[in-house]
Amino acid sequence: MKKNVINAQIRKLRKALKLNQTEFGERIGLKSGAIGKMEKDGGTVIEQNIKLICEKFNVRREWLTEGAGEMLQATEDTLFSAFARRYQLTKAEQNVARYLLQLSTEERQSILQHILSIADAARSASGTSTIDEKVEAYRKELEEEEKGKARSSASPDAEESA
Repeated sequence: MKKNVINAQIRKLRKALKLNQTEFGERIGLKSGAIGKMEKDGGTVIEQNIKLICEKFNVRREWLTEGAGEMLQATEDTLFSAFARRYQLTKAEQNVARYLLQLSTEERQSILQHILSIADAARSASGTSTIDEKVEAYRKELEEEEKGKARSSASPDAEESA
């Protein structure tokens, strides 16, 4: 690895991310002075810091160490990893998300319908219902009452038919 290349690349990366040395350092757990030394021509950059920079910023190692190719990695895996970090997903949550993403739209919709049905059943079992559900139930009661009145007024009284 050419020292001058990596030093310039770290500076280019930081500038591209629009971060100052302190902000850049905070992202990888280093102080701004350490970032300043890494950016200085001929400054030493240890392997651990190269890995950190590549992982935290989705940077291609070849670009960082040799100046070759594209700066950023854009694979599905790195995008998912960034998403998982951003939302602090546990391993179990990541596994569920990956599983759901591999399903077809129809399969995901089917699972969603099952989950909503389970939620409705749980809500009914607990006796809690939303205002909308209560209004709907009351509306149905009133409709049934009106139907009953309409039937009784439409049929002749028993006295008149006798």
